Amino acid sequence: MAKKFTPVMQSAMTHYAQLSDDLNKAESPYLTALRQSAKAQFLEQGFPTRRDEDWGYTKLTDFVQTHFRLQGISHLTQADILPFLPSFGATRIVLVDGWFSESLSDDLSALPKGVTIESFEDLQQVPESAVQLQAHQQDVAQEPFAVMNTMLLNDGVVIQIDKHAVLEMPLFVLHVQTQPNHLSNLRNRITVGEYADVTLVEAYVSLSDDLCALTNVVSEIDIASHARVKQVVLQQQNKQSYYFNNQFVYQAEHSGFNTLYAGLGCVTSRHQNHVYMNGEHIETIQNSACYATGAQTVDSRSYTEHNQEHGFSQQLHKYVLDGEAVGVFNGMIKVARAAQKTDGQMDNKNLLLSDSAQMDTKPQLEIYADDVKCSHGSATGQINKEQIFYLQARGIPRPQAVRMITEAFLLEPVEVVSHGAIREWVAQILSQTLRG
Repeated sequence: MAKKFTPVMQSAMTHYAQLSDDLNKAESPYLTALRQSAKAQFLEQGFPTRRDEDWGYTKLTDFVQTHFRLQGISHLTQADILPFLPSFGATRIVLVDGWFSESLSDDLSALPKGVTIESFEDLQQVPESAVQLQAHQQDVAQEPFAVMNTMLLNDGVVIQIDKHAVLEMPLFVLHVQTQPNHLSNLRNRITVGEYADVTLVEAYVSLSDDLCALTNVVSEIDIASHARVKQVVLQQQNKQSYYFNNQFVYQAEHSGFNTLYAGLGCVTSRHQNHVYMNGEHIETIQNSACYATGAQTVDSRSYTEHNQEHGFSQQLHKYVLDGEAVGVFNGMIKVARAAQKTDGQMDNKNLLLSDSAQMDTKPQLEIYADDVKCSHGSATGQINKEQIFYLQARGIPRPQAVRMITEAFLLEPVEVVSHGAIREWVAQILSQTLRG
């Protein structure tokens, strides 16, 4: 039986399908078939509603009523992006409204040997690019906003790290939203060769506080054997905007993936890692630190597959919620029958600063092997009054005491960042946000 949609939902679906058709008229023929296939799936399933189990606490009512558009790139200067640049040295890659900006990025031709960075738009005329995109399409097609991303493929970043290449300096990718009612549809591909090592920092920001925009991201990260990828994703767009990010990570034997997500902005945000540990002796660390207030909804999720022996995964997800904010966490560790000697740990802890804040959490284990060490846990509550009393008894005013306790709580997941300067930068941003 065909799925029925409300008039509002149908109008939104028709709008985005037309955007896809417009891209197919003007862009590479190699991507047309991929877009059309995704459009057919999108028109069949539509946007998720609160009746869908995975979206029961992340409402999209207001989002569906806003028809975002694909617009041209705004012309910014170096001075415009200066407030968003990090305090540490890095190779800078800038995208404005979802489009790669050569003028604001560093000279990427001067990168070390074995490192190539291009815009996705530049590769659209290459037939092999469409073939590469289809490699993980079966996984991508499981997520509604990832399907929408494929339907509207236009630009993003393609990073190639060859075998044995080691980047001493981090890559800093800055995404700036500048236009109201704009859709940034980003498709990123990161391929890391054997024994290579890279640190990647992504920041999603808004140029002003009064624009409502949509950022929809899909990142495909392939990590070869013995390679290491360290990642930080900072989302601090304004509180009128929307953010959806699906990361699909594929790890070979003896590889390592270490990621931190800091979710601070947007009226509705959803960040999800899909990690496939496809070899032996793989290490994966996924942490998140999320803060929401007012009417914000912050949603962070992880899906982790242990598919071979001696895999190690560790997760710590912490939320601080104030006002009428809603926090959502869903984590799944799946252990295949062949994944003996697996060690998988997942913990979610949440701090509510008001009686109106709400946290919905669902950590899960699905285990088919019999020689494993796996655990998950979750705890939600308010600040312990004895902790506040302890600090007040030592002359610290109550507001400062609450802030100290809250900061200490939220900064714990940041400790996973091994690069000292990056860790301090993220911690400073989190602290400043908590202080209002």
